[in-house]
Amino acid sequence: MPHLHSHEPQLGDALFHGERLLVRTVRLLALTTPCHGLQAHFEAACGCAGEAAYRMLEAFVQQMAAKGRRRVRLSIPADPRLTDDEALILDVFGCAQAGDFRSVDERLRGLLDVQAPFAMGAAACMVAETLAMNGLMLRPRPTPDQAIPCPGETIIFPMAAE
Repeated sequence: MPHLHSHEPQLGDALFHGERLLVRTVRLLALTTPCHGLQAHFEAACGCAGEAAYRMLEAFVQQMAAKGRRRVRLSIPADPRLTDDEALILDVFGCAQAGDFRSVDERLRGLLDVQAPFAMGAAACMVAETLAMNGLMLRPRPTPDQAIPCPGETIIFPMAAE
């Protein structure tokens, strides 16, 4: 059985409904063949802005995969435990909902191991705001600094002309 760190919440009662919805949606979007009813479930929870928020979350996950320099660990959709990276993703959206944009950028940089594209932070803010408008609150979790991956050291390769 894998050891869970004390800062890793469970997907069960410890998380708010919006947090569970967000983690499960991110997990399913990361699969190459996501669940077909996923968008409808997200839209049902988020009301009239649900379709746009779902598309923004989809873009967030795509940017994470395309721009990231490190492998982000996500669990299988039914797993009640959160990985460290999933806790960090929740923290991104919780900080966005709280209006703590510096923490959003810091956590995105930790997730990607590179400065995140502006659109990724904007997507997180839009999804977080849509969740809040529908009563789905997210907690900005004070992720310990040691849980936020540090950007890797840059390796400079000399050019042939040098």
